Amino acid sequence: MTTLLTEQSIKERALEHLRRTGNPFRNYFARNPDDEICSRYHVPELYAREREQLLAVVDLFRNDPTTHSEVVPILGNKGSGKTHLLHSIKHGPSQGRQLLVTPGTFQKGADFLEYVLFQIIDTLLSGGKQGGVRPIEFIGEEVSRRLLRQALSALDAQKRLDLFPAPVFARWVRKLGLGSTQAEERTQWLVEMLARSGGMPVRRACVEAGLDLERAVELIAEHVEKTEVRNTAGQLRRRIYHGFARSSLLGDESELAQFLTYGFAELEYQVRPSRQDLVLALTKVLMEVFLSLKLPVVVAFDQLEDLLLVRRNDDGRRTSEAFFAGIVQVMHQVDGICFLIFAERGLWNRFVPSLDGYIQDRLNNPVHVPGFGTIKALKLEPPPPHLVWQVVAARMKPTLSQLPEAAQLSAIFPFTDDQVTRIARTEPTLRDMLQQFRHLFDYLVYGTTVAENAYEAGGETAADAPQVVTNIPPEVKSVTVVDTTPGKRLLGELPDPKQWEIPSQTEPQAVQAPPQPVSPESSSAASAEGHEALWQQALAEARANLEPAGALTGATRELQAGLGALLQLCHEHGVRVGPHRLQHVVADFSFGNHPTYGVLTLAHWTNAQGGTNRVGIGLFLGRGPGKPKDLQIKLSAFDGEPPVLEELILLRPADDLQLTGKSKTLLDQALDAGRAVRIEPLSLDEFAILYGFPRWLASVTESLPEGVPLPNFADFLQERCAAILELVCGDRKT
Repeated sequence: MTTLLTEQSIKERALEHLRRTGNPFRNYFARNPDDEICSRYHVPELYAREREQLLAVVDLFRNDPTTHSEVVPILGNKGSGKTHLLHSIKHGPSQGRQLLVTPGTFQKGADFLEYVLFQIIDTLLSGGKQGGVRPIEFIGEEVSRRLLRQALSALDAQKRLDLFPAPVFARWVRKLGLGSTQAEERTQWLVEMLARSGGMPVRRACVEAGLDLERAVELIAEHVEKTEVRNTAGQLRRRIYHGFARSSLLGDESELAQFLTYGFAELEYQVRPSRQDLVLALTKVLMEVFLSLKLPVVVAFDQLEDLLLVRRNDDGRRTSEAFFAGIVQVMHQVDGICFLIFAERGLWNRFVPSLDGYIQDRLNNPVHVPGFGTIKALKLEPPPPHLVWQVVAARMKPTLSQLPEAAQLSAIFPFTDDQVTRIARTEPTLRDMLQQFRHLFDYLVYGTTVAENAYEAGGETAADAPQVVTNIPPEVKSVTVVDTTPGKRLLGELPDPKQWEIPSQTEPQAVQAPPQPVSPESSSAASAEGHEALWQQALAEARANLEPAGALTGATRELQAGLGALLQLCHEHGVRVGPHRLQHVVADFSFGNHPTYGVLTLAHWTNAQGGTNRVGIGLFLGRGPGKPKDLQIKLSAFDGEPPVLEELILLRPADDLQLTGKSKTLLDQALDAGRAVRIEPLSLDEFAILYGFPRWLASVTESLPEGVPLPNFADFLQERCAAILELVCGDRKT
């Protein structure tokens, strides 16, 4: 009897603790491949074989740089765990590093290879980390290690002696032919340190050897100048190597960022290449650099339905055809890229069979992987009960581990093994299972299907809000919980006739609690709270990505795409700026021969009198010698026939607004010619809105049940993007 009372008291204390800490199943799905919720609740055994297969595919490109570009589809229902699987590949352990590119936008108006190139550049220069390290850091480290070792090994004895400056007395000793042994020993030690991949960092090795870091960069530049060929590829490699060396050894990323966004188009070419030729040349050289380091390049498209906006776009088929045709085109142009496509089975089976035969052949081309055989596509099936048990235990562990009596409780308390097994066998996807555990947790712990402490930050939207069941008598032993949210599976429809068991010391007749609908006001509040939490998360991630030097420049095309997506949604949802509203938006308008600078967003604004102003809006982010070039190309948008814009608005970082020299001359000439041009300042937080907007929109769309359209975001956008919308609105006099 005493033992029973003790067990009961332990459970009561545990339930009280759970009531205070909240429902660990509120955040039940990963928003994006970088969402920390994935690592917080990761279960290595879940989809372990599929992860091993994908990593083995990546290793094919690591071991053989000449491998043709391939596509591997990963198919599963919405909520099956595709994003979590991608996160574990991007941030989890593997046999080596890879450059994993996870696009947050699809620029359907751009050339596909151009789109892929700037996604790679953005990933390389941004503040986002993979395995805890930024890509520019681990790539720069390996480039510097290899090239400095080669440069030192090629030096003769006298040049090695000159590497290490000596005091006055030592100089006289050297003139007598003495003292060269120490310089030789230092050089040899440094070469040995650099030969150990993954050993002492290059910068630290140079410092300990007494080699000046500026001199080390010069040494690499001299070596590359001697060894690289004189053709276009050689010129590109020299500048890229020098940029990586400066970023790694001196912490200066600006040169690499400037070259990848501006300088590559300004090299001295015997025959001026076209825009497409420039993009192809730079892409191939970057791939050569990465693959020479045994660094595979993986481009992974996650949440494809939301990326292509096929859920809410009437021309979804046309967009999908352009996307798949673009991938096949890149596969023919560039070797060594591993494309992973995480998509819902329904979309894949709906669109792929209708594509042209040659596109289908490339998409369905099987990949032979040693140890796994031939892989045509990976399918994510619902996990078995024993893995679901581990998922539940992982969710409960952070909370239960705080209890002194944790060892005396089940790892899945307050659930039972039977409840876990039942949900695992009846729900179609992992997300559906987590939703059911969320409802069940609220009932077992709070006595309702909504936690009494309401919604936690980032928890859910109105579509996720469960049915409230209140005033449940304490003597109830079983209850049928009904969720009336559209598109949700009803808990009362589970095929097993037994209801979830609720611990009780009495055995009264079971009572079915009557459903009480959620009020529109509470649904709206929950929806706004969920959208706001996703908004703040997207902005925080965007700001972290844009903070490093060079990241803003490298994200030029991604920022432009974010601006286009923002204005497109404002147009669809009727957002106004004073008396002005959007009549038409072209999210991505490409022009001219410069891949980075030759792009604008076109917006037609109308006023209360019916007048229309056609406005071009561009990101003016060029720095140094790229500044006047960027401005010159943007101004050339006025020259088209027929003209596509009447006013040009350029968004520039607030810390670099002043124009001097050639830039000022170009602007003055345009104004004198009657061009309507204005340059507007943006802060880093406002740039973060543009960068994070497409990712926020994808997260919101992904959180909605199947078939539920987006709510109207007019008020939401007008409140949070007011400053940006004011800047990009056309001339108020029109």
